Amino acid sequence: MYDERQIQFENRGERLYGFLHLPIQPGPHPAIALLHGFGGNHIEPHALFPKAARAFAAAGVATLRFDFRGSGDSEGDFTNVTLTSEREDAHQALTFLASQPEIDGDRIGVGGLSLGGLIAACTAGADPRVRALFLWAAVAQLGELFQEGTTPERASEISTLGFTDLGGLQVGRGLVEEALSTDPVAALTGFAGPVLVAHGSGDETVPVEHAHRYNAALGDRAQLVILDGADHVFSSLAWEQELIDHTARFLESNL
Repeated sequence: MYDERQIQFENRGERLYGFLHLPIQPGPHPAIALLHGFGGNHIEPHALFPKAARAFAAAGVATLRFDFRGSGDSEGDFTNVTLTSEREDAHQALTFLASQPEIDGDRIGVGGLSLGGLIAACTAGADPRVRALFLWAAVAQLGELFQEGTTPERASEISTLGFTDLGGLQVGRGLVEEALSTDPVAALTGFAGPVLVAHGSGDETVPVEHAHRYNAALGDRAQLVILDGADHVFSSLAWEQELIDHTARFLESNL
């Protein structure tokens, strides 16, 4: 049903690791880059990313899932992770995809979960190679979420040390500063293609209102799917299957 291979590519001298899933039939194939969330990796909870990548490949769409620099198996220090660094990694991932002989470089998309959705939106708005975009529980305004969770003690720590300990992740000042100035919804004014916006109504990490912001800004270009009761990472067999099925149909129709 699909061919799965380990891959690596580089950005700024650091190696990024991941997996490329290819349909078993002859190419060239349409392809997407799948972007993980904050502190996540190329697998994500309950193996959501491998399950999705294999389903997409079986449906005829190649999928690259990888770790951003500073995350998962990839090289780099998480303290240096910023929204800019992750956008650069996403652009490099698309370049890697387009360079593969099995991939049709004119039929490339991008999608992401949570913070990966924010990065996907910014990437689609800036990279003309992107033809289709999907957003899973995507953050529409990271600065708001940071401000809601920042105590005076944490703000002081960032100011004096240049980083803060967030659940064992050493989050640098650069990421916090960029969170306040980055608007992925506005970035999508540079993207004219179709967008799937999927979110759980029970998401307590990134409220479903973020999905409605994207949908309102995109108008007729957006397909909004709200999964009743689903949490932030769609953690039930029914929710993940519904999410994957919606996305596979979207990709088959738009790439």
